[in-house]
Amino acid sequence: MVNPGQFLTFLLKGQYYGVPIVAVREINRFIEVTPIPQTPKFVAGVMNLRGKVIPVVNLREKFGFEPVKNSKETCIVIIETGDGQMGVIVDAVRSVVDLTAAQIEPTPRLGEESVESIILGLGKLDDMVVILIDIAGTLSKDHLKQVVSLAVMASPKLSA
Repeated sequence: MVNPGQFLTFLLKGQYYGVPIVAVREINRFIEVTPIPQTPKFVAGVMNLRGKVIPVVNLREKFGFEPVKNSKETCIVIIETGDGQMGVIVDAVRSVVDLTAAQIEPTPRLGEESVESIILGLGKLDDMVVILIDIAGTLSKDHLKQVVSLAVMASPKLSA
């Protein structure tokens, strides 16, 4: 179960998702990222953020949704993880919302542990549901380390 508090909400395929605001470092307009060969399809590549190279994941691809063209609302949300910063491409950022304990339901049994492990809970806001997710949890530790190490390897090339 997730603790009540503030969550950044964003859209993916028309559905609202939320991440704890404490994990969010910043929100950027979409910029082109540098692709890295031989990475999983959901890894968009790396970006140079004020001299620091960080990995960028396309959350749509990671969740198995069909790809769409980027729009003026497409954003890269910079998330702080235990292994460093990571960019996450989302369809659109919406707002920061306060959720109380009464507004957060535990994750329902969905049959797959991998799905349940990334969903922290379900937030109830008016007549909609916000799926509260653990961004770092969407990647296995091995994937996250691979993506971060690729960003480090690409770092000298991008900052030159």
